[in-house]
Amino acid sequence: MTHERQPAMNPIDLEIYWNRLIAIADEAGATLKRTSFSTVVRESNDFACVLLDTEARLVAQSTLSIPGFIGTAPLTLQGMLKVFPKETLKPGDILFTNDPWIGTGHLPDASMAAPIFAGGKLVAFALAVAHLSDVGGRQWSADANEVYEEGIRFPVIKLAEEGRFNPLVMQMLEANVRLPQQVRGDIEAQVGALRVAERRLVELLEEYGLADIDAIAAAIFKASNDAALRELRLIPPGVYRGSVDSDGFDERVSIQATVTVTHQGVTVDYSGSTAQVRYGINETFNHTYAYTIYPFKCLLSPGIPNNDGFTRLFKVIAPEGSIVNARPPAAVGARHLIGHQLQAAVFEALAGVMPERVQADSGTPLWSVLMRGVDTVKGTSFSTILFFNGGMGAMRDRDGPPAAGFPANISNTPVEVAETLAPVLFKAKRLADGSGGAGAQRGGLGQVVSFQSRWPGRLRVSLLTDRTRVPAKGILGGEPGRVGHVLLNGTAVANPKSVVDMVEGDTLELALPGGGGYGRA
Repeated sequence: MTHERQPAMNPIDLEIYWNRLIAIADEAGATLKRTSFSTVVRESNDFACVLLDTEARLVAQSTLSIPGFIGTAPLTLQGMLKVFPKETLKPGDILFTNDPWIGTGHLPDASMAAPIFAGGKLVAFALAVAHLSDVGGRQWSADANEVYEEGIRFPVIKLAEEGRFNPLVMQMLEANVRLPQQVRGDIEAQVGALRVAERRLVELLEEYGLADIDAIAAAIFKASNDAALRELRLIPPGVYRGSVDSDGFDERVSIQATVTVTHQGVTVDYSGSTAQVRYGINETFNHTYAYTIYPFKCLLSPGIPNNDGFTRLFKVIAPEGSIVNARPPAAVGARHLIGHQLQAAVFEALAGVMPERVQADSGTPLWSVLMRGVDTVKGTSFSTILFFNGGMGAMRDRDGPPAAGFPANISNTPVEVAETLAPVLFKAKRLADGSGGAGAQRGGLGQVVSFQSRWPGRLRVSLLTDRTRVPAKGILGGEPGRVGHVLLNGTAVANPKSVVDMVEGDTLELALPGGGGYGRA
């Protein structure tokens, strides 16, 4: 391998290198998806694989990665390197954490990073994140009161050192979860993804005779930054305000966003938002940051692959102790119930100056349903997680798509998969007619999902839902969407963010909310 020739950064070379890096991230993502054990990763795509440079800046991200990891990956790696500085790392090391304040905001997300060396030199990092099917503690839910109830919490540690795995880590994890084989399988799938990324990146450097990716990364960052700035400068500089209200747990939550736009960048300030609460819907800063910049990605440069050249334009101010930046040991397990709604405040703030690009609020957040059963007579048990989406908000030139994932791209769990993995029988899965908000363009329809328990004992069901009291707002005169509901045997569940018990023959009905409409009809 030679180290003298550096790439000529003409547009053709840049396009080749850029697509190769994305292909590497995509191959790592495909490895993780295909070798994972849980439906959360395999069917719903709740994972990410990314490449970062030696300064922990995002270079390339797998195309299936969820938006929540656009901003979290660099922050996570920065947090890891504070514990293990890059100068101390060696080939074969793997750093690991699921700390919500370092990673993606809640304990189920396991974050791993591996340094990549070529010619004895550190040239990049590969990072993989996956939502584990279980991390112990209470069943994944929104009603925990502190993070200690939500599962086992690992600080930044070395899962592997120079290729040798630390057996204590897996022993601790497997001893604290209900699905040790499934969790181990997903952990090993992440490790496999990191190894694929490492191997393919070294092959790229050898093929083109490169010493590192520094020049490529710099060119990618500049091209992305320039393109985003061109779009940003179409927005009149100024201060814009938007807000979004949420069901909260027992009291309504309000999120206030002040968006300051200049020709150099954007600042979003959440001062004035509701204080952190005693239940698990609190956000950590990393997750808030990611879901704040994502709507700008949709507005300014949806066609440009995610990287630091775009994200560096944004500053997020989230007061500590607020619902969008909770202090530990706050419960944060269901943080997406707030995080997925931040986009609505950003879009509302910019509706007056970018009416052709904003969209109405969606029937978010993603609804998550965790089912767990234990048969004490037979000594058998199961646990599985299902995901369902409401309707997307409308835009000026189209109705909102029905039952579509936004702002996360997590897929609806197929009925066939759910019935294979859980002792339930689906009675209905259809679009919720009339649930989209009226307007010049109508909001997307939610969906109705109904299933019956066939488990011989008690079936514990965690409901992570929202917009059952406060609807998704319309925009620029559009009407709000219809709220959702949760019925157990035809009777409304008192708190649709609680854990409910089903016995054999019981039926649970989920009606997901519709998206808001755009413009006056």
